[in-house]
Amino acid sequence: MRLRGLGFLLSFSLFLLGASHPRLKIPRLQGKIKIDGRLTEPAWEKATVISHLTQQEPVENSPATEKTKVYIFYDKDFLYIGVKCLDSQPDRITAFWMKRDFPIRDDDYVEVLIDPFNDRRNAYVFAVNPNGAKFDGLVINNSERVYPAWDGIWYAAASRDGKGWYAEMVIPFKTLSFNPKTRVWGFNIMRKIKRKMEEDRWASPFHQVYFTKVAEAGYIEGIENIVQGKGLDVRPYGLVGEEVKEEGSGERLIYNGGLDVFYNITPALKASLTYNTDFAETEVDERRINLTRFPLFYPEKRRFFLEGSDIFSFSGAHPFSFIPFYSRRIGLVEGEQIPILGGVKVTGRAGDYNIGILDIATKDYEDIKGRNFFVTRISKNIWDESLIGFIFTSGNPQGDARNSLFGVDFKYGTSRFLRDKNLYVVGYYLRSFSSDLGEDSLFGAYIDYPNDTVDNYISFIQVGENFYPALGFVMRTGIRRLHVGLSYNPRVNGRFIRQFFFELRGTVTTDLSGRVVEWRLFTAPFNVRTQSGEHLEFNYMPYFDYLDYPFEVYEGIVIPPGKYTMDKFRVEINTSRKRAWVFDLSARFGEYYTGHALTLETGLQLKPSRHLNLEIVREGNYVRLPEGNFNAQVIQIKFDIYFSPKVYFQNYIQYDDISKSWGINSRFRWIIKEGNDLFLVFNQGWGNPLDRWSVLYRKAEVKLQYTFRF
Repeated sequence: MRLRGLGFLLSFSLFLLGASHPRLKIPRLQGKIKIDGRLTEPAWEKATVISHLTQQEPVENSPATEKTKVYIFYDKDFLYIGVKCLDSQPDRITAFWMKRDFPIRDDDYVEVLIDPFNDRRNAYVFAVNPNGAKFDGLVINNSERVYPAWDGIWYAAASRDGKGWYAEMVIPFKTLSFNPKTRVWGFNIMRKIKRKMEEDRWASPFHQVYFTKVAEAGYIEGIENIVQGKGLDVRPYGLVGEEVKEEGSGERLIYNGGLDVFYNITPALKASLTYNTDFAETEVDERRINLTRFPLFYPEKRRFFLEGSDIFSFSGAHPFSFIPFYSRRIGLVEGEQIPILGGVKVTGRAGDYNIGILDIATKDYEDIKGRNFFVTRISKNIWDESLIGFIFTSGNPQGDARNSLFGVDFKYGTSRFLRDKNLYVVGYYLRSFSSDLGEDSLFGAYIDYPNDTVDNYISFIQVGENFYPALGFVMRTGIRRLHVGLSYNPRVNGRFIRQFFFELRGTVTTDLSGRVVEWRLFTAPFNVRTQSGEHLEFNYMPYFDYLDYPFEVYEGIVIPPGKYTMDKFRVEINTSRKRAWVFDLSARFGEYYTGHALTLETGLQLKPSRHLNLEIVREGNYVRLPEGNFNAQVIQIKFDIYFSPKVYFQNYIQYDDISKSWGINSRFRWIIKEGNDLFLVFNQGWGNPLDRWSVLYRKAEVKLQYTFRF
């Protein structure tokens, strides 16, 4: 009897493991679909249906609390996905956003993951919310995050009634890279019910498995004889505007034009050609106060460099440590935009190889000479979730000295460690070559065990004194650093509390002679996420820093060299993103070198309707030192109006105490048709009110870009 019971349990366990990778055969149908989010056409009735999803959050592998039906079919040109999100309380559906690439953590939405090569590593992600707003991006090598920079041409709409909400997603095969011989694609779909903080999935509904884990997706099969076309997209643009560089300098008329061409060399390998590249529609960088002696990292926002950026990612790279290729080095020097003449980029895959090649030339600009920059990144997929690769960069945007970099990396990954756990082991080596500094290296390794209940890692890195990646980013040279992180995250799933996070992270940094120059300890004795989505956290963060030279923290205020041991504390409160109002508070306080400092960050976001979003963020720094006292603040205001998912007006206003100036970035976008956009952009900066609001700069531009597909 016991043996029978044991056999049953074993069979049931194997059934559950198999069920995490479901298969579905989808039909090829004919019939026109009006993309209105209603699913009323006869073709939907003939589609293959996923009749239920399974809860992943909060209670894994449990029945979903609301009914969801997914309809899938295809024809020679498109993949069609329809979703009926039934809801017992349709008046409580959460949907605040209408813009492209909306913040998906705020709303109800459905999200689809598609792996056309069935390589179990890389995928496209498409999402839509009840307002019909769209989000898309790429997943590379089973990463935990989506690269949202990719904007594909696809179509979606949503509608609501008294039973719930409905979505239609129509994805052209011309938008996807795929192998025409592959009949089975990786696939998963997820529904988020924000008010319940619930996530329901078709495949792998387990806490250990994040949705972007392509290796744990299900399968759709039966796709054949589909058309990718000639694989050619031509996207010209035209621009006119007016610019004032400073008050009294006179107005300058701007007129410009350029061209981007995209061609599929193979179904999986794309070439991109750009001429006279323009970034008028790019949002300005956020202003920050830097109280450290190290450079700040700013993310890339320019579309040309973001498209395909996942291919250039390097194992072990992290913006708070190093990045071998940092695309902001091209066309930006100390925040000043340098015109780009043109370039070519090849990104994609050939068999088991991931290929990225970039060659860009900039124009002469004022006293900065035009330069050429070259980057190549090639990696090979090995085993199920691992890779080995190399990277090479050449070019120096900062001076005349020649500079290049070469590196290799290895990443072992598995989601089957101890049967169902995630484990990564990474090693990397980089060497820079500079005509003025000579050669030097950076190398390191880490082991990461990122799982739901236990999330631990250990890493080591050494950076040579003269390591200089002119096209990369490195925060600090001439150091060795050991970093250890331990996190125990028990799920309570009680009436009020969903999960605790107990964290302990320690970092020791030495110079190359072995002398300790910094150590940090981060503890989270209290860190909790509630059932409603609120977050409360308290941290104790002791810190040691050895200053071997004076450090000017603020104009005229210099901290002397010496050894400093400081006790620091932090309190964080974040209300749930599902609310029409969101409040965030972070207070960091304690010792700061020879004195004390308080950093108070407050944020208030108001979302009174899907047409309006107002957000105010203020960071205030209050520093008291024997060498002098100072206050420094940054104020950021976002005021956005959304007329529809295709027409919106965004405004970003900023002020900081360092420059003592205000700036506004206003952007109007009309998506005339997918791939065809009209932008109206206005930028202006003002001096301190005491200077009678003198104009520091002003630029107004109108840009039209159009995509022709062949």
